[in-house]
Amino acid sequence: MNQKNKAKIFLSFFVLFFLYFFSRLQHLTAIPVFADEAIYIRWAQVIRNVETLRFIPLTDGKQPLFMWLLAFGPLQFVKNPLVAGRLISVFAGFFTTIFLSISVCLVKSFSHQSKNPLDFIAFALKKHTSLFLLSSLLYIFLPFFFFFDRLALPDNLLSTFTLLSFVISLLLAKFPRLDLSLILGAILGLAWLTKSPAIYFLVLSLATFFVLNFSQIKKSIFPLISLTLAFLIYNTLRLGPQFHMIALRNKDYVWPLYQILRHPFDPLIPHLKDIISIFTSYLGLPLLFLFFFSLFYHKTKIKKISLITFLWFLLPLTATAIFAKVFTARYVLFTLPFLLIIISLNLSKLPRLLIFLPLLFNLIFIYKISFQPFSQSLPSTETGYLTDWTAGWGIKEASDYLISRSQTANVIVGTEGNFGTLPDGLQIYTDSLPRLTIIGQGLGFTKVPPQLLDAKNHGDEVYLLINRSRLTIPDYNSFTILKQYPKPDGDQLLLLKI
Repeated sequence: MNQKNKAKIFLSFFVLFFLYFFSRLQHLTAIPVFADEAIYIRWAQVIRNVETLRFIPLTDGKQPLFMWLLAFGPLQFVKNPLVAGRLISVFAGFFTTIFLSISVCLVKSFSHQSKNPLDFIAFALKKHTSLFLLSSLLYIFLPFFFFFDRLALPDNLLSTFTLLSFVISLLLAKFPRLDLSLILGAILGLAWLTKSPAIYFLVLSLATFFVLNFSQIKKSIFPLISLTLAFLIYNTLRLGPQFHMIALRNKDYVWPLYQILRHPFDPLIPHLKDIISIFTSYLGLPLLFLFFFSLFYHKTKIKKISLITFLWFLLPLTATAIFAKVFTARYVLFTLPFLLIIISLNLSKLPRLLIFLPLLFNLIFIYKISFQPFSQSLPSTETGYLTDWTAGWGIKEASDYLISRSQTANVIVGTEGNFGTLPDGLQIYTDSLPRLTIIGQGLGFTKVPPQLLDAKNHGDEVYLLINRSRLTIPDYNSFTILKQYPKPDGDQLLLLKI
């Protein structure tokens, strides 16, 4: 490779790097804290502050890796906790972009004969540099990935481990070696420490080896070593006393098999409609149309590697559609990179201008969600990020006011609910302030809670943070409405002074 080509490639990767981080970091807090974000960030703060509560996410049946990374990573040096939490997803999204593009190149070059994994990767990247850049740009400008790369949720981290598991699974199938099996086992284990759907990866990594490497069935010990190591890593969570809660809470999200057998098309049919709505909104109709056009326009020979790639997309998506009680886009986020691999491979045969024209439509969504999220509409499965009680409009502003009051008085704040957007959303901004205490008060109270009245009688400044739609206290003389923060659905977050 001559010096001119090296300079061209370096410039391309620099532009790619700049586009990704510029698009993800600008107006990172335009969308307020969402209920699950508030919970995860609060857990991370507790993990950082209390050594004996490292496994606190298990109390709600959640694996703790995302919270561990946040507690001992960005929370150590980033002042704004919401920014700290979302930085985990921003960097996870960047690595997902890289592993996605590497996957595209490896799938394209899988039949090439190489001596070792590094030579194979080097050949694939050198041979298909333009394909690497194409798939990366598609990822950067697709609304689906843009939206979730900027939220403090473990789903993005799961996507990163998904792509890395796929890459190592391909390498293990092509080069059955102990070192690759150990690496794969570690990655699968970390994915399982992130979210329960990682169990799909164990099945898919095994299928990848046997489908692509059936001629060397005697070497099947290598993927079995990977599964064993992943199982051992996952079971380190037994060090936490609430390990059993993972299985219990999983039952809240999936239907048992006997229920599915009784009504096999419910929730399958409604969830298939949700998938269509999500894909058209987050991927964009122009790109989907162009993809299907490329399938019919070009005769594509079906290969084993193509089938395996499609299986990594289809199996988890179908299983989620069949078994999930609640269906949202982020529950299938980790499947989408494999659809993008397939899309990239097919679109690479078309003129570049024709490919990037549909992406211009996506810029409208990216602009609105960055600069005008208050007026942006989302699919019906995704409303909780911007509307309803789960959306945190006004929490940051209310916290700023309460923090200023705590400089001169002891402040007690009651909130509706005991878990979620309130009080966790307020606590993440007021962590470790000695003169500001947040107390969750549950739901449905028809008078000022006695606990708040006692604090008032003791001489503290007492406030109540509540959504207007849930304000059921008939005696308006018992409080003063200090602040009103509107929400896109017409509701308001109210800061009341008792």
